Amino acid sequence: MCRLSAAVLSAAVLVAAVPAAPAVAIVAGAVDGNAHPYVGALLASSARPFCSGVMLANQNPDDHALGKVFLTSAHCLGKAGDGRQVRVTFGATVSSGTTSTGTYHVMPGYVPAMFVNDIAIVVFNSPPAISAVGLDDGDTVPGPGARVTTVGYGPPSIGIRKWATEIVTGSSSRWLDLRYGSGNSCIADSGGPDLFIPDPDDSAAPAVFALTDQGSCGIDQDYLVNSPAVRGFVNDPDYVSDAD
Repeated sequence: MCRLSAAVLSAAVLVAAVPAAPAVAIVAGAVDGNAHPYVGALLASSARPFCSGVMLANQNPDDHALGKVFLTSAHCLGKAGDGRQVRVTFGATVSSGTTSTGTYHVMPGYVPAMFVNDIAIVVFNSPPAISAVGLDDGDTVPGPGARVTTVGYGPPSIGIRKWATEIVTGSSSRWLDLRYGSGNSCIADSGGPDLFIPDPDDSAAPAVFALTDQGSCGIDQDYLVNSPAVRGFVNDPDYVSDAD
């Protein structure tokens, strides 16, 4: 079910010696414009995007200092990418976006064959002036029939940020199962967020529930990121960079 197109795979090879595979571009859906300015793309040296991701607010649990990191999938670069410098761009298109450099960190315990802990973050050398979105606190998981918003830069409109709604069909402790709504993620949207407003009466701000991970361009199985383990990784004091 998971795959990288030949073009995307070759782009990733330019960045990491051994990119791990899967992932999945917004089919149908709509051009994003500036609707989700916190969604960005990992760039190969050719400036071609090979994975998507999201600027995420984080907080040091010790001194409560605030920061922000770029949340994406571990399989985008695999274990070989851990500690590497990467480029991330934000914008309606990759050519119009603000590009920043940071260090790619793979979540401890990542098991490529089983997609366990398929999470990575980029800690920026100098955090860009991009708004950040929050990680869901784990109190609520969208139930069957709920609609989530998925965003990414993949084909068929490679390098153009697009969004679509997908419909929840179920979930487990690790996975959020989705089917085609107004569109669907497909080749190269891996790491892009699934956004949902958990409590519209409390806040209109969306939260990140899951990341695009596996799929067939019509049915997805996305990685839930609202577990204590993922929140602990994202909020590790070593990874809290100063927010603008």
